[in-house]
Amino acid sequence: MRKSYFKTSTGYKFPGDKEFITRVNTVLRQHSGTEVERMEIKFALHSKNADDIDRWVNFAIASKAKEFAINFSGLSKSLIFFDLARGKRIVREEPYNSPSQLFSPNNGLYLRCLELMVVSLQLPADFEGFVSLKSLTLVDVSITDEDVHCMLSKCNLLEFFEIAYCRMVTSIRVLHPSDQLKHLVVDTCPKLQEIELNCSPTTLKYTGTMVPLVFASTSRLTNINILFLPYQSALSYIVTGFPSTLPRLEILTLLCRERERTIVPEGPFRFTYLRSLRLELVLTDDEKIRKTDALDYAYLLKVAPFMETLELLMWMTTWRHQPYCRKDGELRIGPTHQHAHLKFVGISGFFGHKDQVELALHILQSSIMLEKMEITPKLEINRGLLVSDYFYEEHYMDDHRVATEFVCKADDRNVVNVVRVPSRDENRSSMDG
Repeated sequence: MRKSYFKTSTGYKFPGDKEFITRVNTVLRQHSGTEVERMEIKFALHSKNADDIDRWVNFAIASKAKEFAINFSGLSKSLIFFDLARGKRIVREEPYNSPSQLFSPNNGLYLRCLELMVVSLQLPADFEGFVSLKSLTLVDVSITDEDVHCMLSKCNLLEFFEIAYCRMVTSIRVLHPSDQLKHLVVDTCPKLQEIELNCSPTTLKYTGTMVPLVFASTSRLTNINILFLPYQSALSYIVTGFPSTLPRLEILTLLCRERERTIVPEGPFRFTYLRSLRLELVLTDDEKIRKTDALDYAYLLKVAPFMETLELLMWMTTWRHQPYCRKDGELRIGPTHQHAHLKFVGISGFFGHKDQVELALHILQSSIMLEKMEITPKLEINRGLLVSDYFYEEHYMDDHRVATEFVCKADDRNVVNVVRVPSRDENRSSMDG
């Protein structure tokens, strides 16, 4: 008998440790000798449960499991990230230490996907690698730089590598050539200082502080997704930082928090392959005065002449709401840069501030092939920032009015759509009615 999928988790109930362990042991005895495609264990267990867990690991090895996942938080992966991002400890007891037999040469013959979450890992001295492993995920794993290096250097078929919230890791380095690694995900390893890989990935997703990113070649890197935790100018990083080294970048997603304006030097640099750009911008106050300027982002039309889709997800965390009116002064109208490829623009978090109006008008007037510009006051910025519209909903009508009065009025092609988002009070009134 062959079983394609085997999962041991809490289901819809929340049994205690002993009940869960008894249930798993019973099920595994019933399936002794069965070949397993995937085995997944998800429950809040610790080192004190090592004897039982070791037997489960041995079962996975004996059943020639091609995919093996251990998650001793008892939570889904998204909830693990949600808690860890807020500094919440997932496990309060000593984590389970992965046994040496998991890394035996015999196991490496079959294993293609390994996911380890909330465990401790120390490779045996004779570890030779997993010859068939293509996907490796480490989340909240106690592991050293040396063991990360060893796993990456000895798993020659590895295509996908994800490492997140590994608190001991300071460096991710592989100096020997690796042509197989295509997808790299690095998420909030607090002590990380450098990433240096002798490979040419296709996609990169990075969350954390700004660290050196060094690859043997960036010729294949077409899709990057970066979230900077400290304050960092998105425009400056796009033009002078790591993205500027990527000649074939097609898709860029970047989230930055900014509190000061950065003047980017003019230069010949261009993203000639960039087709889609998504910027998530948190623009903050400094002593009740906002020093950032949304109009600066009009420069993107120059550096990405073949861009087709532009999404600007903004959050103005200013101390007071100030939608534009004529007494605030004339709108700045700079020289338009004729952009012949931009077809869709989405602007969310449009609070009607003067520089937001100016940016929307500049893009509208410069984009000669524009098919649709959608503007909404609703906050759509994500990445677990715990943003709520509650404190902004009372201004939705003003924001909608400003966009309609100043942006729609300048639209002679009928491409602008200003989304009217009802406030909480309006929703309550409609329900009462």
